[in-house]
Amino acid sequence: MPRLKESRSHESLLSPSSAVEALDLSMEEEVVIKPVHSSILGQDYCFEVTTSSGSKCFSCRSAAERDKWMENLRRAVHPNKDNSRRVEHILKLWVIEAKDLPAKKKYLCELCLDDVLYARTTGKLKTDNVFWGEHFEFHNLPPLRTVTVHLYRETDKKKKKERNSYLGLVSLPAASVAGRQFVEKWYPVVTPNPKGGKGPGPMIRIKARYQTITILPMEMYKEFAEHITNHYLGLCAALEPILSAKTKEEMASALVHILQSTGKVKDFLTDLMMSEVDRCGDNEHLIFRENTLATKAIEEYLKLVGQKYLQDALGEFIKALYESDENCEVDPSKCSAADLPEHQGNLKMCCELAFCKIINSYWSVGPEAPFCSGQGRPQLPERLISASLFLRFLCPAIMSPSLFNLLQEYPDDRTARTLTLIAKVTQNLANFAKFGSKEEYMSFMNQFLEHEWTNMQRFLLEISNPETISNTAGFEGYIDLGRELSSLHSLLWEAVSQLEQSIVSKLGPLPRILRDVHTALSTPGSGQLPGTNDLASTPGSGSSSISAGLQKMVIENDLSGLIDFTRLPSPTPENKDLFFVTRSSGVQPSPARSSSYSEANEPDLQMPPPPPPPPPPAPRGRTPPTLLSTLQYPRPSSGTLASASPDWAGPGARLRQPSSSSKGDSPELKPRAVHKQGPSPVSPNALDRTAAWLLTMNAQLLEDEGLGPDPPHRDRLRSKEELSQAEKDLAVLQDKLRISTKKLEEYETLFKCQEETTQKLVLEYQARLEEGEERLRRQQEDKDIQMKGIISRLMSVEEELKKDHAEMQAAVDSKQKIIDAQEKRIASLDAANARLMSALTQLKERYSMQARNGVSPTNPTKLQITENGEFRNSSHC
Repeated sequence: MPRLKESRSHESLLSPSSAVEALDLSMEEEVVIKPVHSSILGQDYCFEVTTSSGSKCFSCRSAAERDKWMENLRRAVHPNKDNSRRVEHILKLWVIEAKDLPAKKKYLCELCLDDVLYARTTGKLKTDNVFWGEHFEFHNLPPLRTVTVHLYRETDKKKKKERNSYLGLVSLPAASVAGRQFVEKWYPVVTPNPKGGKGPGPMIRIKARYQTITILPMEMYKEFAEHITNHYLGLCAALEPILSAKTKEEMASALVHILQSTGKVKDFLTDLMMSEVDRCGDNEHLIFRENTLATKAIEEYLKLVGQKYLQDALGEFIKALYESDENCEVDPSKCSAADLPEHQGNLKMCCELAFCKIINSYWSVGPEAPFCSGQGRPQLPERLISASLFLRFLCPAIMSPSLFNLLQEYPDDRTARTLTLIAKVTQNLANFAKFGSKEEYMSFMNQFLEHEWTNMQRFLLEISNPETISNTAGFEGYIDLGRELSSLHSLLWEAVSQLEQSIVSKLGPLPRILRDVHTALSTPGSGQLPGTNDLASTPGSGSSSISAGLQKMVIENDLSGLIDFTRLPSPTPENKDLFFVTRSSGVQPSPARSSSYSEANEPDLQMPPPPPPPPPPAPRGRTPPTLLSTLQYPRPSSGTLASASPDWAGPGARLRQPSSSSKGDSPELKPRAVHKQGPSPVSPNALDRTAAWLLTMNAQLLEDEGLGPDPPHRDRLRSKEELSQAEKDLAVLQDKLRISTKKLEEYETLFKCQEETTQKLVLEYQARLEEGEERLRRQQEDKDIQMKGIISRLMSVEEELKKDHAEMQAAVDSKQKIIDAQEKRIASLDAANARLMSALTQLKERYSMQARNGVSPTNPTKLQITENGEFRNSSHC
């Protein structure tokens, strides 16, 4: 938050100081509303509003909240969105890895679309290759020409003043990756200063797909949506054998999003799950282990409604693992025997924390979960949860957090190994299975598994009990129903063309419906389906009757009170009216809101208009965006209208600061409703709204056809029915209050149990910590004793060595004295020898001289050597 506040590139919305500001969108010709990737601002769940006066960034609590804000603003700018032909551009891109880069450096990429920065990768260290493995997805883009990936070498974080070194770029023409299939290639990096060496230059592996989707007005999908809602099971059975795994994933995603909007997703998933159970028969271990439409639908549904659950349960835990240096490798072939006990303790602690997070966050899954009912088989929900919630959702999210938007960064090798081991233990816990001989090195976790089986059993019972989770929040995000219907049509158009004629004939009117939509898509400017009546007729004109399938939907979902429907012209500043739904005489009116929303936790009664917002600053904890608020919409001129639609803002509409609330309600554009004769109108649920927009396409007021009661009796009938309805509403509210009180008591009891469990865990961790400290203390004492012994032994050895050294030195000294004396004697002998040789030489010379003179020596001279080595003459007669 401080980073956002101090930055000059955008304005912080997290500070109360900006609460009094507003955005005026009424006079803007072009307003761009787009999400901002978390890598740009360092803040999650942001979006940007760009007008002629500049740009402002807004931060929300969750992705669902951000999406709803953006959609409300888009509808304020383009109120006729659902009733006009539009084109949407979508880019999905993976920056996978790079090669032929210098080692021991960190590298990152920046992703630019038509030279506008949209996202960054994290910095990754070069080993064999630089591996990012990061996924980016962008919707509601303007038409793209070029996708550019810029490559940088990250500088040392200690050198804050230095910028990242620019290395080069990869430029992808959008046309080269356009279509339904992903394009994955190695792209050469174009460097600003190419070197003339022979070695290959750096390359980046990128996987991308750019799609342009044409979306027709919602009225043109009416029959298509109706058929899908009522005939999904037969359609899935017919297409299952011919679809590839990737196509199944895309089709399942579209079906789940559409049926979530129409309120039929629980029935859809339950039917698919039961057909999967019947198909597997006695081989229960195969349930949801194959790439079937049922498996893919479960995956997509859990990703759709479970993102907040994942973030609450595992987000902080996995983030802590990314930052931790703990090693959990327990395979003896990959770690030393000395480190094995410590690693086993680390893994056990991580698994305990992960499981504690999972079971204490179960209430976030939501009441739409299809495994809330066992279809008369009490053990079935537990097996289905194990095979769907854990096998297809929680465990994959633990193993690959980046694929489930928990974190952007792909984990390093050690963290990935830790996450894999935690996922193994969690899946075995969900399967109530121990580790066997196949993974014998994991057998030390069997005691943990047995200990937690009771808690897992309780968790499965709680999550599969509809009464326990009936009050939990459901899906609160936004679904673009038009885009999903267009995507499903494209998939079905391609798939049905591959079916045999005998199978196509069993699909009923679906091939014709697909042809009609395809014809409308192929005709530029088309606004009318072939063979249908004018669905955009003015009020009071004749209209076709409601289809039988849709009548069934209305009856089955208790929408029979919606008798009178009307469709007004497209909203303009002149008429100030939008689509709405009114009930028959005596029935409370109900506004028809956008079909794209799916809010399972709406209040049963619409509250009166909220009071004016309190003065800033907003209290701490209030969810941003702090500059956003409800729009001031004009009230309808006629008192018979239920409400003004939130989809249109009159001239001068301004975006104001919302009123602060300690309850943390998610911000949305709420219409103000007025009614002259009855109590507050009932707000429709998701299915009401979906049925409303379908019905308004071809239904007119029955009063215009003369089918209503006579005018003189209408007021009396209305008063009686309104009074009766108010009494019924009061009784329903009292029943709900009693049920809520009972459930509150149950939740309090459950909370106490959870608190006791948490306290036990804390005490257990404290005991383990104390035990570990005591063990460390004993080990330290043992080491101290060992060190003292070693030191004493070293000292004694040193003394012995000194003594031996002294003795050897004395012997050496004595020997040295002898050597010195001998050297002196040798020196004296050498001197005596030299004198002797000199005397002998003289004597020899004397005798030689006498011999030459013929004289005989009469007194021979004798040489004597004294004790000192000197010569002495001695004469004898």
